[in-house]
Amino acid sequence: MGTPSTEREGFRQAMAWLHTWSGLVLGWLLFAIFFTGTLSFFKTEFNLWMRPELHGLPAASADVAERAQQALHRKVPDVAQWFMRLPDERQPGVTILWRGKEGGRFKTLLMNPQTGEAIETRDTMGGEFFYRFHFELRTAQKGRWTLEGRWVVGVATLLMFIALLSGIVTHRRIFKDFFTFRPAKGGQRAWLDAHSVSGVLVLPFYLMITFSGLMIFHSLYMPSGIAAAYPGPKGTDSQAYFAELQGDTPSARGARRAPNETAQSLPAFDLAPMLASAHRTWGDARIGGVSAHNDGERTVVEITRHDGDRLQYGPARMRFDGATGETLALLDPDSPALRTYRVLYGLHLAHFAGPGMRWGLFGFGVLGSLMIATGMVLWSVKRRQQAQRKGAAAPPLKRGERLVASLNVALLGGLPLATGVFIASSRLVPLDVAGRADVELAWFFGAWGLALAIGAVRPDRWGWSMVLGLAGAVFAALPVLNALTTQAHLGISLPAGDWVWAGMDLSFLATGVLLGWMAWRLRRARSLKATDARRGAAGAGGVAPANPSTPSTPAAGA
Repeated sequence: MGTPSTEREGFRQAMAWLHTWSGLVLGWLLFAIFFTGTLSFFKTEFNLWMRPELHGLPAASADVAERAQQALHRKVPDVAQWFMRLPDERQPGVTILWRGKEGGRFKTLLMNPQTGEAIETRDTMGGEFFYRFHFELRTAQKGRWTLEGRWVVGVATLLMFIALLSGIVTHRRIFKDFFTFRPAKGGQRAWLDAHSVSGVLVLPFYLMITFSGLMIFHSLYMPSGIAAAYPGPKGTDSQAYFAELQGDTPSARGARRAPNETAQSLPAFDLAPMLASAHRTWGDARIGGVSAHNDGERTVVEITRHDGDRLQYGPARMRFDGATGETLALLDPDSPALRTYRVLYGLHLAHFAGPGMRWGLFGFGVLGSLMIATGMVLWSVKRRQQAQRKGAAAPPLKRGERLVASLNVALLGGLPLATGVFIASSRLVPLDVAGRADVELAWFFGAWGLALAIGAVRPDRWGWSMVLGLAGAVFAALPVLNALTTQAHLGISLPAGDWVWAGMDLSFLATGVLLGWMAWRLRRARSLKATDARRGAAGAGGVAPANPSTPSTPAAGA
């Protein structure tokens, strides 16, 4: 029987093995999920930049909801259901999702917040793509495999949660590692320090964001408990469960229509007294949205409190009879279980966060992406240095090691390149192209494919430098592209104090400079290494080292 110290060491080694392989198996996918999720904190700002037609909209009038409703009925006389999101400091226009009597998918309509008239914007997914790719791996505007994508993301998130927990056990000096970073040492030590610091620095954020991500789709991943608690005549009564989750009743959500049944058209409602009642109930709280539908017995108007006014997701709602204006219900569930779930949901989406906190969460997300990326590179660096210790010259990479090195270049370095190309495509793709949003996505995946080709040919510093240099050039060009295609360039937005537009351009420029600096450092390190190799060969009597072009992974701090 082993001693307690031996048993503890064996357990720690098992956790180290679990940590390594749970991270490696889906590390590239986890990086893409974390990277696009980080960009989603500024989804609304990406939507605005990629739809320049929304720039310069006037401030909303007091009767913005009534004007938008009247304009909707002029444009769509037979509308049967609609959801209206009112303007706020991040989103200047009115957004309406609607569908007609025949049902089908909801369509989107953007409206001027002062006149209520429709605004014609370019067909683009904008920042919505980052958000959708983050949790369902959306590859088209109308994705067909969203459910399967959510399952894949769920498995990857669970593995990340396992990697985090096992990483805590593995790092015996977790608090010391918080203060230790030695980039000058280079090689495995520098990458290990970078991985440890980025992992330890905001560890509570990583635990919260992965656990809450799993909780959001609990009904998909753990349906058995719902099936046991909510039995129905044909299996699980999911409608009753989701109604209770929202503090509602199944009957209030409306009966489902038969496939060929048409819905009843909605009339225009007098929204003013209903909005006044909501303001009296919630005091100074903002109104976030208004919706209308027919529940089978009456037309119902629902007014929603702004979702940025509190931590928990799922704002309070008031329901009215559309014909009489009578208050039907005030919906704001407060049971401990529902509050816990809604707080976790709210923490994940961060709709409550102001500009400063959003930037803080964005920084945490960047550190999380670096944690995953440095872990993937560390795997290659560690095995490379182990091979170099066995001989004076580094042997050629094995097939598996070369594959990992190539995918690191392509998927870790290529994603920023693809992101920059996707953003640029919103201004470069002609406006009249059929399926324009999917064409922009083709640019995204095409740029990612280019990075894959570069990584396959040169999985070394040259490949990293090329991909990051291209990404830096694209991001640095975005403010120039904005100046050439709109009147919202930095020369105008900065003096006017238009920080939404100026902030996007400045962020693109800073990202381009950072990526360009990384590419330059990698090229310079490669040149210095080649010079040292030639000097070493000359000192050894002119015998050149074997395999001078052997692929390698960039050394941190080089």
